[in-house]
Amino acid sequence: MENHAWQSWQTRRSRQLLIGKISAVFFLCAILMLLDGLQALVRSSSNTIVLEAGQAEGVSGPCPFQNPVQSDLTFKFEPDNGQLSFKLEGFFAGYLVGNGMWRGYVLAESSAQTGRYKLRVGFRGAPQARQTFDLEVYATFDDLRAASYSKALYFLGLQPFWLAAILGGVAMVLGIFTYLLGRRNLNLLLNLGFAEIFRTTQVGVDPMYVWCSAQGAERLKVQQKLPIYSTEGELLGQGSFKSKAKNVLCLSLPYNEKITSGCLVRLTSKTDK
Repeated sequence: MENHAWQSWQTRRSRQLLIGKISAVFFLCAILMLLDGLQALVRSSSNTIVLEAGQAEGVSGPCPFQNPVQSDLTFKFEPDNGQLSFKLEGFFAGYLVGNGMWRGYVLAESSAQTGRYKLRVGFRGAPQARQTFDLEVYATFDDLRAASYSKALYFLGLQPFWLAAILGGVAMVLGIFTYLLGRRNLNLLLNLGFAEIFRTTQVGVDPMYVWCSAQGAERLKVQQKLPIYSTEGELLGQGSFKSKAKNVLCLSLPYNEKITSGCLVRLTSKTDK
């Protein structure tokens, strides 16, 4: 089994496994960043808005009227020291139920100092529609970072949801590349006359059974012997053909702890070159 094609398959398989592991690490990191961002949102509450001096953040809420005008909406900052401002963008139709929504944004002046504020938004003649937003304003990014509930923002200075999106994108690209590389490896393995074992019976069961793809197999007779190799090319034993169903072969053999999922079954009598 020492030939160029076999060595090429071994090299490609090693690369596939390595890239797959790297993809899994990126995916796990993306999940951790997502969870970090979610726990930070839960701890800060949904009505909390965090601002750095000189930045703006969008806010929105339900509108109690069908045809509101700008003068219907009222707002007030507490305390009102002139460091924050509010601008209404407009009113928008409801997507599913209700009369609609209002949307605007809060701006922290570049000279704003670190502190906590409240923004109270309401509508004239509709006291039930009042909303209160908790505003956390930080004079510098370092102040914002030090007060953040997010570990990613606190230690790395990066927003967790942005990190999750970037890491998830990298994991997806690597995952697709791993899949494509795996298809090429499978085709090369079939050309070599082998199939990979994808399932075995429980450890210690004698006789043991193994299952592999029947694609590329020659016409087999019951109890016909098929050699089984490790991925390094070491002959581990021989399995007896037992059955074939839905393009899957089942082989039986005496229990061998070295034979596991991932080992290779020789399906054809091709000679090595």
